[in-house]
Amino acid sequence: MIRFIPTILVLQLIMTLSANAFDQQQPDKSGVAAQLCSMPEMNKPGTGTLAATLCADIVPPIISFMESGLTVHSSRKKPDLSISGIYNPAAISFGLGNRISFCPELSCVRGPTNGSVVPSFFDHQRASLLISGSSQLDGVAQEQLLAIVGTVATGRSTPWKPRYSYAIGDNINRIEPNGTGAVYRAVKAGTSGTSAPPAVRPASLPSTFADGTVVWEWINDPAIAVKANFYNEQTVKTGAGSTWAQAHNVELKPGVMPSFHVNTELDFGNNSGTNCGFGNGDCFNLFMRSGGKNMLTGHIQVDGEPVSGNSYAAYFGIRIAGAKASKIADIITESSGAVGIGVCSSGVTTCSHSTASINDKSASPVGLKLEGTYSGYAIQSPGFTVDPQGFARVAGLNVGTGTPSSSRSPCNAGDLRFSGDYIYACVAKNTWKRAALASW
Repeated sequence: MIRFIPTILVLQLIMTLSANAFDQQQPDKSGVAAQLCSMPEMNKPGTGTLAATLCADIVPPIISFMESGLTVHSSRKKPDLSISGIYNPAAISFGLGNRISFCPELSCVRGPTNGSVVPSFFDHQRASLLISGSSQLDGVAQEQLLAIVGTVATGRSTPWKPRYSYAIGDNINRIEPNGTGAVYRAVKAGTSGTSAPPAVRPASLPSTFADGTVVWEWINDPAIAVKANFYNEQTVKTGAGSTWAQAHNVELKPGVMPSFHVNTELDFGNNSGTNCGFGNGDCFNLFMRSGGKNMLTGHIQVDGEPVSGNSYAAYFGIRIAGAKASKIADIITESSGAVGIGVCSSGVTTCSHSTASINDKSASPVGLKLEGTYSGYAIQSPGFTVDPQGFARVAGLNVGTGTPSSSRSPCNAGDLRFSGDYIYACVAKNTWKRAALASW
């Protein structure tokens, strides 16, 4: 049975080694490796697997110590295959250089497509650090295989203000719509003037800027003058195949009674006493930015692939719920593409909707409100157009039949009615006029 060492022992091990690093300063690093593999914690029951993994990886290579902590250099290429064929083992395994081979249940190659299990196929997932295990408690506590908890109380910067009193240590930010910007710290207290510090990164450091009686020093770019609990970066270079910066897979197994299951939950509560604004002071639950010299295929794709016996993958593609979820709009497009909201407009696939492409069942004052400045048409279809002045052109007109009971019958200007002898036109509110029809 594969066992694992408690995380606290791993942290204790690393801190112990780092604390003793500069006292040892031995040219022969093998002594440090031997000490690592003979530590008492490593010989306790239940820690053998991790001890073996660590020792196998670090005895041959060189261990070096820097002010930043412990670094292990290794050129060993052979992977650890001891748990490669086990679904979700209880283990914490280290293997620098992606040498731990493992087998996640939802993305593991265990054999050919005929369903047979062939161990030679197992080595298709590797990692430098693997944390794996199953839940242990029945509703007593929330369980996480990896928990990262952080508190941020530093790094605040505010938009620059003219003629404002600043103290030493105050941080200001200069953010421009084109993505450039800069963060400055006051190194001399005073009152700002009328010209803000430049919103660009300087050519060299240190770089200061005199602003009224305040002196600012450039300290960072706004994009990275932030704090993060988790940072993930992937660089894709020439020769790379398909990549995922991160992947989250969830599958409800047969027999599960669905209750509340979420692939990824993002919670953001603003209890600061101040509403977030626009431009500088933004708060987003999910923020994505795409760019570069070449275009992407898209910013977001929602893809559904129902299996046999199920007509649809989900009830909704995207759902915005909550009576007061949004103040201004549920969906805003502020780009200049060919189409603001397109239904089956990409040309990649064809689609059809059983009820309507757009279906409004709300109790709003107006179902469709157009307030733009249109150079062509406010509404355009093959047989019906409305120009910006409100004049409609239709290929055909279906007007109600029936005869108004009197010239004062209820109507709105523009209503038309036909009978066998007359055409009736409503020329004003509740005011009908008629013209006789004759044969020729």
